[in-house]
Amino acid sequence: MIKGPGGQVKNGAGNRPFFVRLYPGLSAAALNAGRDNKKDLALWYELRAINTNGSSKLVLEEAVAALVKHFGYTESTAYRLLRAGDGKFWEIKGSSLSSGFGGRSVVKIKGLRELAEYLDTLPGRPVEVRVSDFKGSRAKKTAWLYASFFKPDGSRAKPISRDSISAATGVKRRQQQRYDKLAGIKRVANFACYQDSQGKLTPMRHLVYGKSRQWLKDRRLGNTYHSRALPAPRGMTKRVNAELRHRSLNRDQMSCVLKRFFRSARSLVRSPKRHEEAFLLVNERDRIISGRMEWCIA
Repeated sequence: MIKGPGGQVKNGAGNRPFFVRLYPGLSAAALNAGRDNKKDLALWYELRAINTNGSSKLVLEEAVAALVKHFGYTESTAYRLLRAGDGKFWEIKGSSLSSGFGGRSVVKIKGLRELAEYLDTLPGRPVEVRVSDFKGSRAKKTAWLYASFFKPDGSRAKPISRDSISAATGVKRRQQQRYDKLAGIKRVANFACYQDSQGKLTPMRHLVYGKSRQWLKDRRLGNTYHSRALPAPRGMTKRVNAELRHRSLNRDQMSCVLKRFFRSARSLVRSPKRHEEAFLLVNERDRIISGRMEWCIA
């Protein structure tokens, strides 16, 4: 590792800032799988970040020193977590097997495809987070695993309900809100509308019952979420996703997911798997309230 102007941490590949690369599919699967997989995946991301030459091999002592320096681990915690994840997300090979590293123990980081197969998921499109943002408590790192499930700010995203997020990641509603704050996730409300008999856009409303009265309220759809992560180069991810999708035993189940939100009329018409209550994004100039995200029922 080297430092640039102002002490900014940089790696040796093109002298670019030091980032941690996250994969939304892996993150969601690890969150769903439980506590140990969350810790191990966060450490796997960090090991890949400090493995700047791309060899997937790190001298154990040097790996621990880098984790202490850049990610805030204590030496004892780094050794403990590396031993706990041995055989799942990486392998620690003894001196008799570590030729080329001066006879020292080596951490062999498992590859993207191997880990995706272990977690039984597709990696998805990667994003990058600055080390300074990822570094910190276990809760903060877990929050970034959760945040990587959402697209980076500026990317096109579709509404999703809290229940759907919970089903995909295993994170309950209240904990989602905590992670939103920790990782700085941006949330935007979406509203439903329809075309009346004269073709005019009209808000869809539903009746709300209070203790002493009732009133009509505009129908809210799921929120749109964006993370503070940055888009990352795809690299080999596109090929790994395609190969795993092709050979997946669950591809028939994956292919029957019905799409509900469409950003253009063309995609709506061409979709062979459309939800019975499908919505089309309303053009900005046609929205009932300027600046509000509105979706018209198809």
